[in-house]
Amino acid sequence: MTRIVEAWRRIPTVSAKFLLILVPSLVVAVSLFSALFFYDRYKDLQAALREKVATIADINAVALSNNLWTFDVQAIRNVIQAIGANRELVCVEVSDDLADGLFAWPGPSCPLSSDANIERRPVRVQNLQVGTITLHYSHDVVREQLRQEVVNTAVLLLLMLAGTIAAALAALRLTVGRPLGRLIASILESERGGGLQPVDWRAADELGRVIQAHNAMLARLGQEEAALRKSEQRLALAITATRSSVWDYDLRSGQYWWSKEFPALLGYGPSELPMTAETWSSLLHPDEAERVMQESRRRVRDRAMAYTAVYRMRRRDGRWAWIEDRATAQRDPDGRARRLTGTMSDVTERVRAELDLAHERNVLQVTLDNTDQGIIKVDGDGRVVTANRRAAELLNIPPEVLASNPRFADVVALQRRQGEFGEMGDDPDLYLSYGIGAGGGGSGSDAGMDGGFAMPPDEPAGMIDQPFTFKRRRPDGRIVEVRTNPLPEGGFVRTLTDVTVEARSAEEIFNAMQELERAYADLKETQANLVQAEKMASLALLVAGVAHEINTPIGIAFGCATHLSGRTGMLAEGFERGTMKKSELAAYVATASESSRLIEQNLTRAAELIQSFKRVAVDQTSEERRRFDLLAYLEEVVTSLGPTLRKSRHRVAIACSPGILMDSFPGALSQVVTNLVMNALTHAFPADSKGHMVIDVDEVAEGELEIRFADDGVGIAAENLPKVFEPFFTTRRGSGGSGLGLHIVFNLVTQSLGGRISVDSVPGDGTTFTLRIPKTVILPGSPAAATPSPTPVPLETEPA
Repeated sequence: MTRIVEAWRRIPTVSAKFLLILVPSLVVAVSLFSALFFYDRYKDLQAALREKVATIADINAVALSNNLWTFDVQAIRNVIQAIGANRELVCVEVSDDLADGLFAWPGPSCPLSSDANIERRPVRVQNLQVGTITLHYSHDVVREQLRQEVVNTAVLLLLMLAGTIAAALAALRLTVGRPLGRLIASILESERGGGLQPVDWRAADELGRVIQAHNAMLARLGQEEAALRKSEQRLALAITATRSSVWDYDLRSGQYWWSKEFPALLGYGPSELPMTAETWSSLLHPDEAERVMQESRRRVRDRAMAYTAVYRMRRRDGRWAWIEDRATAQRDPDGRARRLTGTMSDVTERVRAELDLAHERNVLQVTLDNTDQGIIKVDGDGRVVTANRRAAELLNIPPEVLASNPRFADVVALQRRQGEFGEMGDDPDLYLSYGIGAGGGGSGSDAGMDGGFAMPPDEPAGMIDQPFTFKRRRPDGRIVEVRTNPLPEGGFVRTLTDVTVEARSAEEIFNAMQELERAYADLKETQANLVQAEKMASLALLVAGVAHEINTPIGIAFGCATHLSGRTGMLAEGFERGTMKKSELAAYVATASESSRLIEQNLTRAAELIQSFKRVAVDQTSEERRRFDLLAYLEEVVTSLGPTLRKSRHRVAIACSPGILMDSFPGALSQVVTNLVMNALTHAFPADSKGHMVIDVDEVAEGELEIRFADDGVGIAAENLPKVFEPFFTTRRGSGGSGLGLHIVFNLVTQSLGGRISVDSVPGDGTTFTLRIPKTVILPGSPAAATPSPTPVPLETEPA
């Protein structure tokens, strides 16, 4: 773009520039006009061709109707050849729908061109379509005609363009070239120092007026040049010093002038705003235009010399700018203003800050007046600068007194005279200085009216250096809490709160809290006893089941031992009498062998039951942490529940991979499994039903196990599902349910086993409890929680 501008500037003559503008403009204009004209012409020719072909198709569709009906082949071909005589047509097709025949011209390869246009008409005889005529036509004829017209028109336009350029150049030379050349010569002569030579040219056109103005300017230039330089210097200095816009208004001539900085203040270019009073007034804010105009007229009437006004003016982007207008009037000896000169400055930021500050102060005061606390702010000189109505009420001071910004010491003196302090001789307000300076606690005659109020004469000002709080009892019995916080710049902020109700009810609240704590302690003790009872009930159930289970093998062993003892006595008696036979000895040996086998087998079974019971019972009562095989331990727990399960038709299956070792609390796990099984037996299955329970164990990431206990029972209602782990919640309150079973399960899983538990149930589709517990339990606060043991703990085994 810069190169184009420089090249344009280097063109030596106006005629050359004129031609560079005129010729491309004419060429482009004529080209666009011709393109539009011939485009419309082409469309018209196409439309005419389409109408012609359509007319041919309509006429020949009627002409072919009788020939197709009579199937006169020769007549049909004659008609087709006659149609083909039109040079616009490239192909003619006639189909006979009755005889399934097809006639084509100029040959069977019709259509000849794939881009030919088509006109198709049905051939009808008394509303019966007997065939179809299809005409394929081309636009080549139209294009050829259009090309001839374009060539002829181009030649004509070139001749007209040459004549127009020649006439334009001649007119340019006569009307512009000669006077402009003389004006240039005059200017060049002035620049060479040859003096101010006027141009010898008279004309009524624009250039004539320009040359006339140039001559007048030359006449005035010598007189005003010195004054103009001084005026420009003063104006430049004023604008630079004030960083504002300078304006001048001549009231006699109505001429308005401002410096280039004024349009810039409003976002306009230097020449975008005409220098008129109407322009200035049109930029005023509608809400302020009348006021500003009245003030402007007042400046003319009164005798003041200086004025200041702040108003809004519209910026180019539509926003409003605050302008500070400072003016000085020049008056004639009669006192009438004849000229106004001044400056305009953009003070938008300052005005907005002032408006925001005033708004914030109003909002703050309204907020303070609507708070329930009394608020007072005292400055470093000990004078009240802010106070709300609540503070006046709690101090028993009229609001207008605080609004007059009195010294805080005077406020204290007024309260003292009104008896607000009563017998409270230790109130801090009677002794603190609050920034009033040494030597007085008040002002005027009130300062020494009471020896108890007057401060020590040598006490320094600003004694409040840290927050403090105290309560004041007023004569009417109200108790006010006073909080005082010092300010960094001196002074303080004080809040006053009526705490009469809180103070009177504090003792009642304290007593109620003590009663609540005692009741809570009793509740916790009761809950702990119930939980322990639930655990003992489970253990008792385990003991009863194991006792029943052991009774059978012990009874069999005892019977076998008794039988063996009797046979031994009989054999000994025969041996003593000498009547023992070989067959009797053989029978005894067989009986002894069988009895010994049964005794050993049943005592072994009893020992296994006792050993399993011992481990489970010890685990449930000792809460000892040890390592154990999970599958074997789950089988022992289920075995201990065998007597209870055999009384019902329900069964428990275990799906657990062997070899999973846990370092945890087996007693807690045993209690969890037992309570889940007993909960399912109690709640999941209707009477006389056959249910199944599955304990499914999977190893998951990060050393955790997922244990799912699922049953195919009736499920849990949706409204009861969120409450199953709550203490004392049960749906069998009248049937012996305590509501602590699942609560114990939740506590054991989350606290003892260090895991988490969730429940999922669909009514009628069973219930699933999902436990996520670590294989190596890490409880909060234990040393293992911070640093795992580097050496594994050996697997414990029960003594034989």
